[in-house]
Amino acid sequence: MVVIATCQQSRLPFGITVRRVGKEYEFNWAFKISKSSAKREGFDRNKVSGNIYNASTYPGCPHCGATTWFQCGKCKRFVCMRPEQKIVRCPICGNEGEVSVADSFDLSGGDM
Repeated sequence: MVVIATCQQSRLPFGITVRRVGKEYEFNWAFKISKSSAKREGFDRNKVSGNIYNASTYPGCPHCGATTWFQCGKCKRFVCMRPEQKIVRCPICGNEGEVSVADSFDLSGGDM
């Protein structure tokens, strides 16, 4: 399965391949993709809900290389971030806030 995320720095979309491992989800790979290709492939409709972690093969954001991520508290979009960031800004809706740790996520493709 593939879910769509957005690069915080470039504001460009990218796809993340996700593998279900028991009751958890593992991010395996990331790749550049256009908004039109993501919609055509139906990636914007995929949903992942639960505990998510990076596999050892996960290369990070294909645009900026960031290996960590956050889910926007306002628009619920999935966005890459640098590990040392304490304050993040969503490139989609502009929401800004302090990063907090979560055990579980509810991700969906969202509007492109």
